[in-house]
Amino acid sequence: MRLLIFLICLLNPLNTWCSSLSPKATSTILYVGTYTGDGPNDSKGIYAFSLDDTTSTLTPLGLAVATTNPSYVLIHPTHKYLYAANEEDNGRISAFKIDSAQAGRLTFINQQSSAGSAPCYLSTTKIGGHIFVANYGNGTVAVLPTDANDGSLKQYTGFDQQTGSSVDPDRQRSPHAHCILLDKIEQNALSADLGSDQIYTYRFFPNNGSLLRIQATKIARLGDGPRHLVFNSNQKFVYVANELKSTVTIYNYFPSLHSVQTISTLPDGFTAWNSVAEILLHPISENYLYVSNRGHNSIAVFKVDNNIGHLELIQHINVQGQTPRNFNITPNGKYLIVANQDSNNLVVFSIDSTTGKLTATGSTAQVSKPTCIKYLVQ
Repeated sequence: MRLLIFLICLLNPLNTWCSSLSPKATSTILYVGTYTGDGPNDSKGIYAFSLDDTTSTLTPLGLAVATTNPSYVLIHPTHKYLYAANEEDNGRISAFKIDSAQAGRLTFINQQSSAGSAPCYLSTTKIGGHIFVANYGNGTVAVLPTDANDGSLKQYTGFDQQTGSSVDPDRQRSPHAHCILLDKIEQNALSADLGSDQIYTYRFFPNNGSLLRIQATKIARLGDGPRHLVFNSNQKFVYVANELKSTVTIYNYFPSLHSVQTISTLPDGFTAWNSVAEILLHPISENYLYVSNRGHNSIAVFKVDNNIGHLELIQHINVQGQTPRNFNITPNGKYLIVANQDSNNLVVFSIDSTTGKLTATGSTAQVSKPTCIKYLVQ
């Protein structure tokens, strides 16, 4: 019988029955947020690229949509919509429809206030009913409902003004909310505030989209400047990237935040300026954690002890550019792509599935002032 099927498909490879038996190739679209400008070589909005999963080649698809300073972008769980934080004094969140027929194209839906200034981070619920935003400029966080029919944004329903300051005279004179993220069971949200050296815990109420502040935890090492955080899948641990002191702090999450380790993201002996930016766990195994260093211009790779949460530094790799503001790992865990803000390039690295270490693939692409990468698997 197998031989008969083989011969039928060999003689008529276009037979729809045969094609249905063949595995379908998938393509990955990258949406890249940027800082925009008025110059002829400046970015004008959100750009799109396609990634060849076999060759790691990036192909530019052009400007997906024009919008001002979309420094952080987020794809809705349905893959129908994309949201962008327009990082301006009068902060706004823009909603776009993803064109299913023309790869990389976005169409404007609507826009709402971010309830603060300089919005820099977006996250969402698993079903995409609410968008969470952190406003760096004035240290506020907010929740915006989405319309289930057309993906449009509604006015914010949840809000909190963070407070306080810390020891750094330049960066910590006032609160600067840098991220807000729901835990895995979507009961509470954590927000890292760089300006006040605090991590805020909120109860989230999906019935009305409100936030209730539960507590604000002052971190143990003042001046660290917590920026971004990630939960592991069983939410036993929270990993926090500390921008100002180039460290990662691991916290036990439940019932309250408790620090279990702080580790440097830099090699011994490095004394020049550096600030940490993005932090991600490997999406498949969670056995490895990745952090970007701006200044040292590297990705630091850590091995994760999932029993006690501790990290062990196993690699630094040069990002082949300057100021790795953001990076993202493809959903299949195969590639890590870095957005180098000040050298205007994207760089593709492969991830060893056994060791977690990175290797440069030689694949790069140009885009002015890239600040955020998100993937759409088709």
